[in-house]
Amino acid sequence: MQSQNEPICALITPPGYAAINVLRISGHGSSGIVAQFFRPRAKLLKSPSHTAVFGTFFDKGGHPLDQLLCTVFRAPHSYTGEECVEISCHGNPRIASRILENLLVEARLARPGEFTLRALLNGKLDLTQAEAVNDLITATGSKAEAAALMQVQGVLGRHLQGLLDAITEARLRCELAIDFADQDLPQLDLEDLDRRISDILEQAKALHSEGSRGKLIREGIRVCLAGPPNSGKSSLFNAFLKFNRAIVTPHPGTTRDYLEESVSLHGYTLVLYDTAGLRESEDSSEKEGIRRSRELMQNADLVLFLNEAAAAGTTTESEELPENLYNKILWVASKFDLLMPACAKADSYPARDGLSPQTGIPVSVQATGGMEALCEAILQRFELPDEIPQRPLVTNARQFAALSRCVTAMQSAQKSLREQAGFEFTAFDLTEASQALEEILGIVTADDLLERIFSGFCIGK
Repeated sequence: MQSQNEPICALITPPGYAAINVLRISGHGSSGIVAQFFRPRAKLLKSPSHTAVFGTFFDKGGHPLDQLLCTVFRAPHSYTGEECVEISCHGNPRIASRILENLLVEARLARPGEFTLRALLNGKLDLTQAEAVNDLITATGSKAEAAALMQVQGVLGRHLQGLLDAITEARLRCELAIDFADQDLPQLDLEDLDRRISDILEQAKALHSEGSRGKLIREGIRVCLAGPPNSGKSSLFNAFLKFNRAIVTPHPGTTRDYLEESVSLHGYTLVLYDTAGLRESEDSSEKEGIRRSRELMQNADLVLFLNEAAAAGTTTESEELPENLYNKILWVASKFDLLMPACAKADSYPARDGLSPQTGIPVSVQATGGMEALCEAILQRFELPDEIPQRPLVTNARQFAALSRCVTAMQSAQKSLREQAGFEFTAFDLTEASQALEEILGIVTADDLLERIFSGFCIGK
């Protein structure tokens, strides 16, 4: 990892024409570097933190490039914890490019996520907050935004730090019992230690149980539309999107390859896949599309399996599905308006539970309210709340894996204590649990892991 003291700079707004563009430079001597090209120079150099200075930026040849604002942040009162200057210029990309070109004479271009990495290394953020910064930028639904904002505000980090402190306290009690076992001191209160470990374990397990829901909030629910040809998959796909993305014809087998789009459902992101109809076929293109359909069904979080409502109870491809798919299928009785042409409201549909091909959820993309029951069923299937609760939420695979190790280690600690295997074993297990939480928080993290995490950020953040 390169020096964390050298100045770095980058454009921190998207490239292109806009009202303004913003560039950031951070690191030792940042204000002095900008002052070389800025007038009034003295005012910039003497400005206190969080002060905006209006002036003119000149290139290294002394030619004026733009009138702009420089906002000065003195260490440690900046996003990165270092001396930092943010330059707000007019939104012509050529102007921003020329300003950046001059700054790069004295600084280097920031790598993806490097400003946030420096904030982490300088103690401005923990790793959960740093990861959430990128999540907040890339969130595709309002619920994902709310969950990311809670992490940026430190809700998860503070909760994990509290658990870490409690584990450390329990481990110290074990280590004291080991170190002073041969001295005439009061015995360790085993019941109190057991209560402490049990409480920590229950909190860790509760957080772990929310992990799958957190992943769905952050990454979206992968929903595969499947079923026999001409069962209404593409029409339903278009109805979710509210525009005609997929081709719809009365001829079976129109869809040969899958289509993918994301939509928001009550603030949750659905990643929808419209797939080829399932049937026996000799056409090589259609056979490949069907193979991909089956693969998407296996990888999806939810499969909406469509059968025409008029054909409910008849033999369908659904009877040949692999057994492991049935726990993720929501059966849909599509084209329900053809069975009951007079129905125009969702509340006129018969109640259906969506648990089998014969009792599928009635859906019509033509009738008013024809999809409301289906949308409600999707949210109920994953027990997703109307509002994100203000409690800690693990939202990515790295955090979830480390939390799993913490739960396992705490279970081992509880077992070794109750079986009186020795305080050495209990202390060892508690140390394992601590290390897992420290990895989530970034207290002890390998450089190569940090490189992988921050390589997914955009340049300028």
